[in-house]
Amino acid sequence: MTGALLSAVLLSTAACGSDDPPTVVEIPVDLASLDIGNYPTQPREVGVVATMDQARFIEAERLGDVVPTPADIDPRFIHTNPSMASVFLDPEASLGKIMAVDRFAETAPDFLGGFVSSAQTEPNNRGIDLVNAVMIFPDADKATAAAEALERTDFEYVDRNEPIEIPGYPDAIAHWQPQEQSIGSWYATGHLVIYTWIYDYLNIWLETVDRQALLDLTRKSLDTIVPALQKFTPTPVDQLMTLQRDREGMLGRTLPRPREDSWINPPGVYSAGTARHFTSDPVSTAEFIEAAGADLYANDGAEVYRARDIAGAQLIRDELGGLTRKFTASEAPKNLPSAQCKEYIGRQRLAIRFYCAAAFDRYAAYVWSHQLLDAQQRVSAQYALLVNAR
Repeated sequence: MTGALLSAVLLSTAACGSDDPPTVVEIPVDLASLDIGNYPTQPREVGVVATMDQARFIEAERLGDVVPTPADIDPRFIHTNPSMASVFLDPEASLGKIMAVDRFAETAPDFLGGFVSSAQTEPNNRGIDLVNAVMIFPDADKATAAAEALERTDFEYVDRNEPIEIPGYPDAIAHWQPQEQSIGSWYATGHLVIYTWIYDYLNIWLETVDRQALLDLTRKSLDTIVPALQKFTPTPVDQLMTLQRDREGMLGRTLPRPREDSWINPPGVYSAGTARHFTSDPVSTAEFIEAAGADLYANDGAEVYRARDIAGAQLIRDELGGLTRKFTASEAPKNLPSAQCKEYIGRQRLAIRFYCAAAFDRYAAYVWSHQLLDAQQRVSAQYALLVNAR
């Protein structure tokens, strides 16, 4: 097999007497030799939004870049649930299990879009749930009115709710359920409304009520999230249709999502750290993002990270493609030995079975499928796409 068919990293020797570090040079494989199935391999121009719903999604994605994760609020919250939508227009997708949403449209008619941050202290409902849903409105007055109306609707949904005041936040409107160790708080700040929901499964099982613990955690959450949201500049409503769907060509070099794939969040581009909201292991994700110097993250038919350099991209590839107790190695794609594939062997029901990771230049990609051949074809196409986007 010739060198042109191998993805390799070569270290070129610096000039004699030079103090410059070696230069990392990457040789792509022969793209014609790859099995890409029917997947595209050419970058695309995504352009501006085409519909108001697309614009609302992009605005919510922009918001996501400044929303802290629960682990940023309290390091105990390290177990996330990627099956819960983070970017939403329909509140049922993200809020239907934690608040009354049957009258949401009439209660908050000016709602534009939202971003949800959620995690647990223990998996499988054995600890505390913390959810922050941040919602965008056209102006501060409408945000304030929506917070009041949404709290009133949610409060009236069951007769076990009791009003409660959040220390340090006199403008927050909140209620709790002493019998279920649960609290919900609405707080308007500028164009935004923060809905904070906490549910303590463990104390409910122990039949223990700790009102102060709920209040302390709610205040701690607001203390973190409110100043972080000051970094968000809302787009005026009359300019929403001018928003770009892509950022620095990231979505254009990311494999499009096949029609047959199910999806929770829309395609989007974020700051790399925002990826922690979409992963089941935000701690390790934060670690490899920092180690690789990643700055951007795209999510569509694949996940693509942009690192500081080739070595950083390969570090991410190795992290995403690496094995744990829940994964066993699978065969690499034809003529792409640098890609890493694995099979899920854990106990989670309905989990996607196969995953592959690859890297080229500053970019690392991660794909998934229920069939190994399909995952191999997807990662091969994604690799070719990264090469063609140079």
